[in-house]
Amino acid sequence: MSEVTTIEVPKAVCDKLRAFAVARGLTAAQAIDVLIDAADARPKPTIGGYRSNDPLSAEEIDKELGV
Repeated sequence: MSEVTTIEVPKAVCDKLRAFAVARGLTAAQAIDVLIDAADARPKPTIGGYRSNDPLSAEEIDKELGV
């Protein structure tokens, strides 16, 4: 099933989308789908291997570093 939606974007963005679609022989909707899939495929950046939901204070960081 298909749904029709209108989005407002700056002319420059619309022109880029149109050029992207035409270069690949796609409709604008297909181009958006391709771009969303490509964005989802990128791994999320991580720093190090440790993640915590609780941020450390400056004092706690100094303690962890032995400063």
